Amino acid sequence: MGVSAYSIIVSVLFFNLSLVVVNLLRHSGAIRAKNAPSVLLLLTLLGLIRLFTPLDWGKAHIIRSYRLLPTLRRTLNTPVLGPLSLGSILAIVWAAGTLVFLLRDLVRQRRFVRSEKDLPLSENEQISRIAAEFGGGFALKISPEIEIPYVTGLFKPVIYVPDIQLGDEDWRNIFRHETQHIRSHDEWKKLLFRGIRALFWWNPLLKLSEKDISLLIELQCDARVAGNGSPDEQEAYLHTMLELLKRQTEVAVPIGASGIVGKQDEMKIRFEALLAREPRHGKLTRTALSVLMLAVFAASYFVIIQPASFPSEEEILANPEGVPAYDITNQWDESKNDFILYDDGEYKLYINGEYAFSVTKDQLSEAPVSEIPIIGG
Repeated sequence: MGVSAYSIIVSVLFFNLSLVVVNLLRHSGAIRAKNAPSVLLLLTLLGLIRLFTPLDWGKAHIIRSYRLLPTLRRTLNTPVLGPLSLGSILAIVWAAGTLVFLLRDLVRQRRFVRSEKDLPLSENEQISRIAAEFGGGFALKISPEIEIPYVTGLFKPVIYVPDIQLGDEDWRNIFRHETQHIRSHDEWKKLLFRGIRALFWWNPLLKLSEKDISLLIELQCDARVAGNGSPDEQEAYLHTMLELLKRQTEVAVPIGASGIVGKQDEMKIRFEALLAREPRHGKLTRTALSVLMLAVFAASYFVIIQPASFPSEEEILANPEGVPAYDITNQWDESKNDFILYDDGEYKLYINGEYAFSVTKDQLSEAPVSEIPIIGG
């Protein structure tokens, strides 16, 4: 087991495939079923795990690329600026772009910290009393300049709420929502995705998925707070969100923060998800999808894409014969570029792209020769 450039390629492909599936399902309307966001978040999580564990298991099935990867490798190795190859220049641009994205987020966060210090705070006995019902684990800040409730903070969560008049049950719904974000560690999830976004800043899929991930987190939070509640509880929860939407003029929360209300198009999807009925056999379908995703995730570790190439006629004639047939079991490795070339009635074995010896038809049916792909025969 190890890590190679080609196992990393498979990991990146799997991660991007997971983003494509999540995006398609989100826009297909499948997300409107209760608890469906949990399945899509699981798929995103598996994609992230696969991205950071680009392992080569040795017994993997090799998919040989005879054109794309060899051409790509030659192109990246082409000198462009003196000793710098095209691949080196792209790596420098990649690193510079990642640094710019990280610095941008740090500047935004620093601005929020500064503005938070100057935030005028107020006392509200009703809000403080209801917040106390939810125990400790977070700090509470009330301010007339805050427009919508939200929670932020990785190690020391802080719930920010506007100093407005709402009913007791409305405030309880607000704190149920924000404390659920804390229990679900949603701040860490968003931070992780922001890091991936900075690392792959050039990937348009991540830009499209950033909004999807945020929406999925909110949908999951809604489902855990009120999705399985009684009709009256769901109605009260929706009423709270509607009351906050009436008072909202714009959505302005710090990076990574989670608020109970958001943009109009997102709120429409969240309302539909809460009002949707649980489809028949919904739990069974979610379980089956989860098992399928886990199976595909596990199977992805046993597939490797590697470049391969056909030897030229000059290379075939230049390589001497004479490697004993009994040495094949010690030399053959299916993770390398091994193949048998059928040429002019003769089966020629190439080990790791180099000519080894000719094999007979009887040897073709015996392991491990029988497992090597034959080209031209």
